[in-house]
Amino acid sequence: MPMAYRDLKMSMLENNGDGGSARGNGDRTGSPAEEIAALRAENEFLKKKLQLVGSVTRHDVLNQMTAIVGYNELLEMIVTDEKQKTYIEREKYAVDKIRRLFQFAKDYQNLAVEPPRWQGLDNAVHRAMEIFDNPAIKVIVSVGRVAVFADSFLDKALFQFLDNAARYGGTATEIRIMFEDLGTHAQVIIEDNGKGIPAADKDRIFERGYGKGTGWGLFLAREILAMTGITVTENGEPGKGARFVIMLPEGTYREGGEETPLPVQ
Repeated sequence: MPMAYRDLKMSMLENNGDGGSARGNGDRTGSPAEEIAALRAENEFLKKKLQLVGSVTRHDVLNQMTAIVGYNELLEMIVTDEKQKTYIEREKYAVDKIRRLFQFAKDYQNLAVEPPRWQGLDNAVHRAMEIFDNPAIKVIVSVGRVAVFADSFLDKALFQFLDNAARYGGTATEIRIMFEDLGTHAQVIIEDNGKGIPAADKDRIFERGYGKGTGWGLFLAREILAMTGITVTENGEPGKGARFVIMLPEGTYREGGEETPLPVQ
């Protein structure tokens, strides 16, 4: 599971209480506990600063994009030349991609802001389906009553797999979501009946920036799941549909669909 820079630095301080320091013995100005407290305070300040800058920037840029969308709609009513219309369509596509990039950036910024918690898998799946809302694709859910210990953005992670099928599944008309308890661990399987993912792309689809869209969707899904040690792979057969396997390690799932918040330490 990836470790945040803050946590790594704190871990280094905590493990060097015998005279060592993450910054070197000569730079040490206080006890490890004092330095950890200072790092936490600094982290909170920087986090709030970044959130403010990000929020203001997104707000201002999206306002300008709204103006661009409006002018595009006016141009569509005026322009009659077919070639010029294609340019307008390309511009609309670019604006939509920018909008989605900003949304992904917002989601990634808010990742792990709240502590992980137990969430009913069925509830998370249905929240993802509400966001998905695609009548052209039937979603069949068979997960029973099980709770998963995951980041609060679990539903957004699940949505990315549904969205992937709609955007790149080609002929996909059906998505199945299943839960399997294998004893030592459990699996959530999300598979569709689309065109599948080429073998050459299977190891790269979770990389940031890879793909035909924003390149953030599956990357964001993997990062959300990894917050509590959950992993995901794709092992579908090309030409027969994509098949995502979300592996839940022991301790990250339990019977019962209730959602119980994790006690704050």
